[in-house]
Amino acid sequence: MEADTDAPRFEQALRLHGAGRLAEAEAALRAILSSNPGHADCLDLLGIIAFQTGHAEAAIDLLGQAIGHDGQSHSHHTNLGNILRALGHPDRAESCYRHALALRPDCGQTLCNLGITLRDLGRLSDAEDCCRRAILHQPELADAHLTLASVLRGLGRPQEARPACERGLELAPGRIEGWINLGNILQDLGRLDDAIALYRQVLAQHPDRAEIHNNLATALGDLGHVGEAAECYERAIMLKPDFAEAHSNLVVTLPFLSGVAEETVLAAARRAGAALEAPFLSIRPIRHSNVPDAGRRLRIGYLSPSLHSHVLAPYVEPVLAAHHRDRVSVHVYAHVPNPDSVTWRMRDLVESWTFIHEMNDDQVAARVVADGIDILVDPMGHWAGNRLGVFARKPAPVQVSYLCQGLTTGLAAMDYVIADPWLNRDGAMRELAVETVIELPSGFQVTSFPTAPDIGEPPVLTNGHVTFGSFNNPSKISDATIGLWARVLAATPDSRLLVKGRNLDRPGNRRDLLARLHERGLPPDRVEVLGWLAADNHLSAHDRMDIMLDTTPFTGGRTTLEALWMGVPAVTLVGRAAYGRFSYSHLCRAGAPELAANSPDGYVAIATALARDHDRLRHYRRSLRPAIRASSLLDADLHASELEAAFREMWREWCISLPEPA
Repeated sequence: MEADTDAPRFEQALRLHGAGRLAEAEAALRAILSSNPGHADCLDLLGIIAFQTGHAEAAIDLLGQAIGHDGQSHSHHTNLGNILRALGHPDRAESCYRHALALRPDCGQTLCNLGITLRDLGRLSDAEDCCRRAILHQPELADAHLTLASVLRGLGRPQEARPACERGLELAPGRIEGWINLGNILQDLGRLDDAIALYRQVLAQHPDRAEIHNNLATALGDLGHVGEAAECYERAIMLKPDFAEAHSNLVVTLPFLSGVAEETVLAAARRAGAALEAPFLSIRPIRHSNVPDAGRRLRIGYLSPSLHSHVLAPYVEPVLAAHHRDRVSVHVYAHVPNPDSVTWRMRDLVESWTFIHEMNDDQVAARVVADGIDILVDPMGHWAGNRLGVFARKPAPVQVSYLCQGLTTGLAAMDYVIADPWLNRDGAMRELAVETVIELPSGFQVTSFPTAPDIGEPPVLTNGHVTFGSFNNPSKISDATIGLWARVLAATPDSRLLVKGRNLDRPGNRRDLLARLHERGLPPDRVEVLGWLAADNHLSAHDRMDIMLDTTPFTGGRTTLEALWMGVPAVTLVGRAAYGRFSYSHLCRAGAPELAANSPDGYVAIATALARDHDRLRHYRRSLRPAIRASSLLDADLHASELEAAFREMWREWCISLPEPA
């Protein structure tokens, strides 16, 4: 009789719950439990109501009781998993879902929930498998398609992610997260205009979603619209002050803009560091268990997303190869979803290699601790793909920013930044960095050039006119840069300008650049614009340029080195911040400091004097590459020795800083 009377009362409680009348539903359930305390379904639903009304611990307890009374119920395990996942306990949620699937392995929704949990844990391959199994059993489950899309994007497979996302949105067109992810996928595929249009469409309906402003800004920045991008990042941060990703993105965008003070960039970096570190301040200071022996062989860890065919790879690989194994052991943590031949080549250079793209920051930090890393090195700073969240957890006693593109991380947990006498001229970096600045005497980096195309004569000798050029990232072409270029070309009336860069083959980008140049007195018939070229063609394209005109305030890095390697003199304006001194450092190390100006007038004077001196242009064509070959720019052994000496001193300082044992 009890079961007969409980059933209709439970059905009534279900209806009340479905109608949102939670207090009445709870009262009905408690009435049943007063006479039947082991009613598992009542305990289950009461746990769900407890969670919905903000009583998380009670919810977990009630669902645990439900499982205790009926451990064979698939739904009890699933509901507990859902609550644990929502409360930020993915490991416990995974266990619940696996118990549920042992009872009902064909449940698409539970498979999907497990896939979401595994994705959040960073186990993307396992998550993909769960989502595909969910779709196999429940093809119309929108959540499974949308989760699969986000997982495939995380695995670096946007071509596969797009149809999965579009199918999910066909099934559930109201899912805003799906539309946001579709925009991200379009951006990954290079469909920037489509991504921007989609973000704007979603923002029209959801103007207070910070992540959409952030993603729109990223796409705008990729198209070179850095001013608008900065405004969008600032809007995202205003809506969500602890949005660490938007803070990082703003830090690396501000240096592209004319008129932004270096102190403004520093302040943005400090805010970014604070956003990253806020969750971990309560556990500071961290006690590390590394043996404080100042003279022992050090365990050095490099953590980076650049360990593949990436612009930073030619700087990282020579160091990994040159480290002296009697002094240090080298361990790499690679955030690389799509390894290539460069990845495998670098992997053979080190003692241990861990792929971390399927690990979250907590897991990576735990691995660094388990590996006993003494000094953890970050070659990425705030740039895209960074894992500064790992460094914010301070898993190693000493942490170092290296190849940081001239920007402080703003992290209190980052102890040092590597510089050189040119980046830190007059102590400028010490004023603009949170980290302690360490100068390497011969230079802050070393590099390599895998190919060396033949160098031709200066094209002015055959063209009859001087060709100035820039192959820099178009985002660096600031208003101040265009002003300098306009002055140079006005002073050399027969000269031409060649500009090559990513996305400049897009009609809109080309048109915008030509319009900006024309406003400053450079008509389109004096300007040639080229888009992206493959590596070999890119280097050979320097044969069409007599003189490289650098950008400001963010100077060239690799592009300056490539120009010098191809015998093209590069004229630069020395800035105050490190990001305004990369070219200056390269020129000084290549034996051509005379190409660096300390004022806009000096920049124009150097460029115009070069344009008139064809013999000097021929001299640079013949002398720059041999000078680089003989310089510290390619001396990996010297660089590794200086870097290791710096590491050793950092380690001694840490050992000395420890309190005396009681």
